[in-house]
Amino acid sequence: MFLPPDLASIRDFRKALRQSLEENTFLSKDIQQIELAADEALTNSISANCNSSSEETIICRWIVNGSKFVLWIVDYGSGLKKEKIEAQMTEAKPSTLQEFLKKVKTYQDAKCELLPLRGTLTQHRNLGKGLLIMQSLMDSVKIMYHCKEGRISSDPNDSSIRGSIIELAFDSKKHPV
Repeated sequence: MFLPPDLASIRDFRKALRQSLEENTFLSKDIQQIELAADEALTNSISANCNSSSEETIICRWIVNGSKFVLWIVDYGSGLKKEKIEAQMTEAKPSTLQEFLKKVKTYQDAKCELLPLRGTLTQHRNLGKGLLIMQSLMDSVKIMYHCKEGRISSDPNDSSIRGSIIELAFDSKKHPV
């Protein structure tokens, strides 16, 4: 699926993704988890494209094989930096819902992006926790980078990065009812 870097494209993406998962008999609860993680990944890609002043098409591709689902989202942002990935991985998890909501509000107050919605820049309050949300909902999350000359790298410090590739994987057999 080829999508413009616009928040309005999330609706079309979600509809196609849901239809594919339903056709492959995924349970509603699993579909909801996958949709939320995929929404986070696509929103991050839209933001990355916009922050890099790129109007390149975002590529979303997925495969369903029995109970297994794998999604790749390719963008043309600058790529997630190693420090940001490590900081999110080591950040202490809030112990209560109130503590989590307070952290979200503090982050949102400090960071509000302008992202396109149907071609018009609009304020988007980002949670800043997309990677953590994806990791909590999916069985695996991989971050790779597409580089000059068609190379794929896993090094966030590679000097020839042209954008990110996010891979999300989910196996419904690992999530019984």
